[in-house]
Amino acid sequence: MSDELSKQRQVAVFVAEAATPSDLDAIKTWAGKLLEIRASSMSKLAKAKAAVSLTAPSKVVWPVAKMVAKEAKRIGWDDRSKTARLGLGGAAVGAAVFGGKSAGIAALGTAVGVPLWVVLGAGASFANVLIEEVTRRKTKINGASYTVIDAERVDPS
Repeated sequence: MSDELSKQRQVAVFVAEAATPSDLDAIKTWAGKLLEIRASSMSKLAKAKAAVSLTAPSKVVWPVAKMVAKEAKRIGWDDRSKTARLGLGGAAVGAAVFGGKSAGIAALGTAVGVPLWVVLGAGASFANVLIEEVTRRKTKINGASYTVIDAERVDPS
């Protein structure tokens, strides 16, 4: 497994483990629709518009943003020493005073960038891994103990 695919799987596992059951449904639907847009015969511009218009009203952006913020807090604050926290606090105050306008742009860029990366870039493998991990997590939550990998319909007559 390539290093990039391994990182993508780690992110997908994190998202699937941190999401609520209703968020899992929304994430799976969103990723599936992005893959449908990617596979369509639309122009790149039409695909980009479709991906952004799909993402904007979806219930995916906010839950994923909350998950990422929670993990960033754990890594950036909870697991730090008092000295590191003091330095990070100073950096946060500096960013709030001098760079507040950029935060909204960065958040918007992420909300638009990810679906465009899936539809127009190399993100299709990530979307597939995300769907796989979300499905695995839903199976765990629902208590199913098996997965059908390959099946063939047999006529009983």
